[in-house]
Amino acid sequence: MRPIRLLLWLAVPVLAHAQSSQATAPAFTATGAFIALSVADLDASVRWYSEKLGLRVVQRPPKFEQSTAVILEGGGLIVELVHRDDATSLTAVAPGVKANYLVHGIFKAGIIVDDFDKTLSMLKARGVEIAIGPFPKRGEQRANVIVRDNGGNMIQFFGPR
Repeated sequence: MRPIRLLLWLAVPVLAHAQSSQATAPAFTATGAFIALSVADLDASVRWYSEKLGLRVVQRPPKFEQSTAVILEGGGLIVELVHRDDATSLTAVAPGVKANYLVHGIFKAGIIVDDFDKTLSMLKARGVEIAIGPFPKRGEQRANVIVRDNGGNMIQFFGPR
């Protein structure tokens, strides 16, 4: 089975050698997933994904046009965080919109993990904000939980079938 790749923002060319950083052990293991996010505070987001999800920095490409990126990996997940000098928040552009799911387009990323209960325990232990759930496995529904990162982005973790 091929991993599903979810593109939330235009990828920036990777031109630099990988750099590693010390990180906590990954909070989960997955078959494979990719998400990319446009972020307001690159350093704060790198810290959140390192500390809360246990990802490690593998690349810091040089700035390209108005974009600075950091690529993190761990537990089968690749996260590309991008800060653009000319980007703005949704609330600045549309102050009446109080949630990203009220705008058409991708509003949440999902990851299927090998051990849902272990993932949930580690997320809670690391102080990750639970936005919705958790929900137990029931019939055709996988066990799942939705968390928020430091920028308010929703990530849904699913258990195996």
